Amino acid sequence: MKIRWKLLILLLLIALIPLVITTVLNGQLTRRLGRTLAADQWDNLEQMARRALQHQVDEYAAVLQRESELIELVVSVQAYEVEQRLARRAPSVNEFVLADNFDRGGPIPDDARPSDRHLAFDEEGKQVPMWVSYGHQAYKIVEGIDPRAVRSDMARLASMSDVYGLLRHGAPDVMKWQYTSLESGLHTTYPGHGGYDPDYDPRIRDWYTQARDAQGELIWLVITDVTTSVVTGTAAKAAYWPDGRFAGVTAVDLPLSGLLSVLRMPGEWGEQADTMFVRRGPVGSDVEGQVVIIARSEYVNQQRNWRDPVRIDVLTCEDPEALAAISAEAEAGKSGVRKIPWQGQPALWAYGPAKEHGDGFPLVILSYDEIMAPAVRAQEITIRRTLQGVRMAGGTIVVVMIGVTVVALTSSRAVTRPVRELAHAATELSHGHYNARAEVRTGDELEELGNAFNDVGPKLQERERMKASLELAMEIQQHLLPDHPPVLAGFDISGRSIYCDETGGDYFDYIDQDELGEGQLGIALGDVTGHGISAALLMASARAVLRSHAEQRGGDLGELMETLNQHLARDTDDKRFMTLYYCVLDGADRTLRWASAGHDPALWYRPATDDFEEMPSTGIPLGVIDGMAYEERGPLALSSGDVVVTATDGVWEAANTDGEMFGKDRLREIIATHARQSAHEIEHAILDAVNRFLGAAPQEDDVTLVVIKVL
Repeated sequence: MKIRWKLLILLLLIALIPLVITTVLNGQLTRRLGRTLAADQWDNLEQMARRALQHQVDEYAAVLQRESELIELVVSVQAYEVEQRLARRAPSVNEFVLADNFDRGGPIPDDARPSDRHLAFDEEGKQVPMWVSYGHQAYKIVEGIDPRAVRSDMARLASMSDVYGLLRHGAPDVMKWQYTSLESGLHTTYPGHGGYDPDYDPRIRDWYTQARDAQGELIWLVITDVTTSVVTGTAAKAAYWPDGRFAGVTAVDLPLSGLLSVLRMPGEWGEQADTMFVRRGPVGSDVEGQVVIIARSEYVNQQRNWRDPVRIDVLTCEDPEALAAISAEAEAGKSGVRKIPWQGQPALWAYGPAKEHGDGFPLVILSYDEIMAPAVRAQEITIRRTLQGVRMAGGTIVVVMIGVTVVALTSSRAVTRPVRELAHAATELSHGHYNARAEVRTGDELEELGNAFNDVGPKLQERERMKASLELAMEIQQHLLPDHPPVLAGFDISGRSIYCDETGGDYFDYIDQDELGEGQLGIALGDVTGHGISAALLMASARAVLRSHAEQRGGDLGELMETLNQHLARDTDDKRFMTLYYCVLDGADRTLRWASAGHDPALWYRPATDDFEEMPSTGIPLGVIDGMAYEERGPLALSSGDVVVTATDGVWEAANTDGEMFGKDRLREIIATHARQSAHEIEHAILDAVNRFLGAAPQEDDVTLVVIKVL
């Protein structure tokens, strides 16, 4: 038995006897006074509560019926519009917004903003706004489906963004998501957003399968939203090809917070009332004939796993016949208020009418004690004025305090020995004896603490071994990076990489390109998603492929990028990719040509005109899609004094303690200010400015840059 239970039993034995005696003596007097004072208020308060509850559920039922009819109309219109587009020839559409772009740093619409109406859970379990686009729908292709196989379907549904937006305009607060999923494996959602797990397949979700099997009838059900992890109401309907074949399902999600907010009781009752939406269990289910809870106020902000079906709670009470009568009256289109026990206490149950037989209906349960709180407070005033009871209670408190003190002093002796044992073992562990153990056999929390302590030594020893391995990996990776700047006539070059962990995914390199002509130098700078060991391994692989092909394909940088992309796309999954900027400098005529795979543009500063130009990306990141084409740009004729800086996003996305980012404007200002200095001095000025900007904030991402100064 645990210590807290031992102490609790002792304290209750000591406290209950005098408290019971005091309660019995004072109870007779206080009850008489309380009943006299509150007798006239009971009936009035109950009648007021009945009228208020009845009015609330009647209004809510009316609102709910209007909103359900509106949603059913919206879903029917969506199904019609989807079928109309499927019946047409696929139009020519070149650009699509992919849902994965919101999560992986790909291109997203310019109108995408954080939305307070769409909240998802972060890694700490807090709800934060999602980035959504009200001007575009987002496409999600089921894992394993070839994007080319659904491209015509994507084009057919491209104009559904306008339909979704027009329908949402009529009731923006009612609808959460509007989406369509086709049997081909294509899923579109509006407003456009990300947040989907890679293995998400809508075709096996309940809303899809039930709508498919409903033979064109609209269905209602409650699911867990895959992107926000909260319980959501869903209306869905099947869509068909012109020949009658099943094509897919279109649906609308409704936030439960919006549905239940109308049902919240005002004033003091609002926090205590239990509001819910219930219905009779469907035929053939485990809860057939029972009253089940479809939506409840406590469900609104609970994080759930979308893979698990929504658990159906059965509503039970001490009077099953009364509950059955409530369900029958609601299904008959009637509303009312009944007094039924709830959780062992009397309570008022207010219920509204169901739309049709078998449909759900609103229910509010309010504890009778909360209704009668004013009368109870009057009784408490009388009790406080009973001096005899106060004196007796004070004496009882003194006795209890003495008893608690005695028990605490006695119990502390049983704790002293195991604590000394733990202290001795902790001293041994602090001296480096990882096998130090504490033998505690008390059968309570102290024994649990001793067992937990005994696990610490081996884990610390394992951590030391892991730390040594990481230090070795860091040393190896550092040797892969250039240890000194290259020598190229007409150019001054300097580069550096600073990792936020022992290892990282940033990369830069200098590659001799003399086979293309004397005085040719290749410069590479890349950024692998994430950081740590996995990013370091992908960086090392990319470095090896680049070095092995740069000399043969250095004459065509687009072809070089395509070869590198082919290797990375085949060796990595879609969760890992790499951005890369690669340029070739010609020392003879001081020119630069480049190709960029999704990397942020390099900055070209010309002191003669005091302006900046950007060298934009010429293709998507490496490793995302095999077979992508890349383009070479240039050559650019560089002039004496020109400065070219390329870096990873760890520079401008460095954030201080206020959450403010360093930004590219500061980077441009530093380049312009120090342009007359050497490449190494410009590099040092940038890194020093970033460190000063961070202040006490930690470095959250790898920082890498290369500075090219034309002499």
